Formats: sequence, C-alpha cells, structure tokens
Amino acid sequence: MVVLPLQLEPGTAGLIEREQQDFLKLVTPADKFDARPVVDYLLRLARTRGASDMHLSPGPDKVEVLLRYDGVLRHELDLSSESYARLLTGLKNMAKLVSYKRSTPQDGALQLDDFDVRVATAPTVHGEHVALRLLHQLGEPESLQALGFSESEEEAIVRLADQPQGLILATGPAGSGKTTTLLSLMARLVSLRKKRLKNDDAYRCSVVTLEDPVECVVPGFHQTSIKAAQGMTFAEGLRSMLRQDPELILVGEIRDQETAKAVVQAGLTGHLVFSTVHARDAVGVVPRMLELGVESYQLSAALVGVLHQRLIRVLCKSCATRTDEGAEAVGCTVCLGSGYLGRVAIPEVLKVDETLREMILQRARLHDMRDHAIATGMVSLSQSASERVRSGLTSRAEIERVLGAY
Repeated sequence: MVVLPLQLEPGTAGLIEREQQDFLKLVTPADKFDARPVVDYLLRLARTRGASDMHLSPGPDKVEVLLRYDGVLRHELDLSSESYARLLTGLKNMAKLVSYKRSTPQDGALQLDDFDVRVATAPTVHGEHVALRLLHQLGEPESLQALGFSESEEEAIVRLADQPQGLILATGPAGSGKTTTLLSLMARLVSLRKKRLKNDDAYRCSVVTLEDPVECVVPGFHQTSIKAAQGMTFAEGLRSMLRQDPELILVGEIRDQETAKAVVQAGLTGHLVFSTVHARDAVGVVPRMLELGVESYQLSAALVGVLHQRLIRVLCKSCATRTDEGAEAVGCTVCLGSGYLGRVAIPEVLKVDETLREMILQRARLHDMRDHAIATGMVSLSQSASERVRSGLTSRAEIERVLGAY
C-alpha cells in the first residue's frame, strides 16, 4: 500500500492527493505490481515538477519519495516498505544493477523515451537509499538572459569570452548551473562567429566537450562523457580531443593537477577553452589554480576571465507580496506552496586585464587582486544579489539561504 503523508502544503492538497491516488493504483497489490510503470510514473512526475533529482529515502516504517526542484529537496509521496522492496528490485533490473546486492553502493543508468537517468544506490541502516539524476535534455541551450543574467551582464560575459584563444573559468558550488551557463555562452559565440561570416549556411564551428556526464545534448556540439574507470579521465580525454581540430573546448571540471595543467596549455596553444573549478569567488580561482600546480606565468598568460555564479529561486508571480525592501514569498497552488517558481543565476564576472595579469604573475595577495577587480568594474556577488532583491525578483530570505548573511 501507499502511506499517505500526514501533512500537505497549504493550497496544494487537491493536486497532491490526486497524484497519490493515481500512484496508489499502480502499486496495488504491493506484492504483485509491475515496477516498470511505477518507475516511469515517478520519473515523469519528476519531469513535470522540473526536478533535477529524485531520492527514494527509506526510514524505519516507510520510504519517502523526494524531489529536488528549484534546488530544494521536497517530500512528494510515501511508500510502504513492502512496496519499496518490489519497486527497488524492478528499478535495479532496469538500471542493469545486481538486484540482490544490497550491502555495497552501485551505479547504473536507465533510459526513457526522451531522457536518461543516472541511478546510484547506497546502503543505510533502514535499507538502500537511491538517488536518481535526470539527464540529457536535447535542444538548443537557453540564452544567458533566459538563465537570469541581465542584458548588461550578458554583454559583459560575451565580450569577455569573445576571444580567439585563452581560458575561461566558471566557479561555484556543485549544482549551481556552471556547465549550463558555459554551454549557453559557447552557443552564443558560435552564433556570433557565423554572423561575422554573413550567416553562411555552410559554416560550422568545431565544438568539443568532455563532461561527467553529458547532461544536456546540444545540436552541433561533439559531446563526450568521461569514463574514469576505463582510463578516460578529463586530462586523457582532453589530449584526445585536441587531435579533433577543435575551436571551442569545454572540460567539465578541473579536479587535479594533470587536468589543470592540460587545460591551461590548451588555452595557450590556439584554442578557446572553458572549464569549471571549485573556488569561493571569482578571484579565488587564481590561488586555486596555483595550488593545483599551474605555473603563475602560464596562468597569467592563459586566463581571460572568470565567472562565479549561484542559483537563486524566483518568487512566484501569482502570490508574492511587495515589501519595503522588495518582495517576499507566500505560497499558492501555482508554486505548490513554496512561494517560488524557477531559478536564475546571479553572477560575479572577473575580467583579467594587464594589471591583474601582472598581479597573478607576481602571486599578489588575494584581497589586493579583489580590490583591483572591484575598482575596475567587477560587480560582486552580493551586489548582484541585492539588485535582485530590490527588483522584487527574489526575497532577502532566499539570498540569505544561498549566500548566508550579506
């Protein structure tokens, strides 16, 4: 049977109860239902919600179905332990996992008609927890403005990246949309290059990407998922891709010294390279790359600019209320009671000018480099956030959730 939640969000009970009743029919009787349509139902529910992830989270007496949408993990449905056992066996078979292997983690994948799903299991004291990541949305990347950048921010980012060669780095926490932004930026650059050739229909730009894994399939881009277990690391993949006559290169993430050095070298040898690296802010990328073993003279020569970004939830237009400071969340049926609908990026864009190149070369102090960047026009992340609050796009509470006190 399905154990219905004890609490529902205000204003959303009708919608959720109807979904629960549909789900109830699929998992009855608990010991005989077919797992495939149940998995299909749950994943399509996730797509309808715009979710990036689904969790099947076992507890002492039930299993919660959780969806992460707009960056927040929310409870959707409950399963009995008996129903979950049958569902889990079917899900493992679909993902080509060993169904009886319960004490060690497993990774697999499954495919529906229009999207792929990455499946990861992990043993817990209450049973196996399953995390599912929804992947491979085919289509043209959204524009930078559609991702939340203002017109002036988009112009600054495109102008920064519109170079024949060099290295563009993006930074931010995991799940902050860095790769999505870089793919959008690369698509924009391809369009600009075509426009300069008077929209020649025969023109093609050689774009290659290395990702872990490919999450958004872009028409015209040659995209490859790395397979570290088989020796296909970011560094090894980049060496191979450099023999493919690329013009624009995306390396999904710089994780080690080998990749860091290879990415910088590629940016110095006639390629425009994009990648991501973990750092606290845009300027923080410089010491991070030096820590990874890149020589300061190479980094100063290759680095063109850095984009630091976070994702914030957008207030639901159907229920948000204005305040003296901007607006705040309320919650309604449109936003499923959360008060927010969708997410956008807030950026910090660092341009590497000649003075900053010299500072990188001399391994200047971090706060001196940051002071120079702000003095020459860089808008800090907190300034970008404050502008979104003043405009009523989001709330102060949301900014504090994402950035902390600011």
